[in-house]
Amino acid sequence: MGGLAALICAASFALFMLSLAAVAWKLYHTMAVTNRILDDIRRETLPLLGKLQTTMDHVNREMEYVDGVLEAVGGLASRLDSMTAALQQLVTSPLVRFLSLGIGARRALGERARREDEGKD
Repeated sequence: MGGLAALICAASFALFMLSLAAVAWKLYHTMAVTNRILDDIRRETLPLLGKLQTTMDHVNREMEYVDGVLEAVGGLASRLDSMTAALQQLVTSPLVRFLSLGIGARRALGERARREDEGKD
């Protein structure tokens, strides 16, 4: 009876090992396919990364250009603001004087006309 049990154990172990070998073989094929996919991805990704780096370098150069333009526009706006303030002061001061003179003359003429009207009565 001991020999039969040993034979059953040996056959069971052999079936277990064959099953384990089949699983290992399928795992090997799965890993091989995965490696091929990763190699394809690597082959396609590296040129794309190079193109992306070139694009980013170009964008950075353009941003430097835009930054320079914006600085120039800021300087121009500052100069225009100064010129507007100077022009406003230049025009406003004589205009105020002229209007004040006109108002004063009108009051004086109005006062003179009122006195003349009082003198006629």
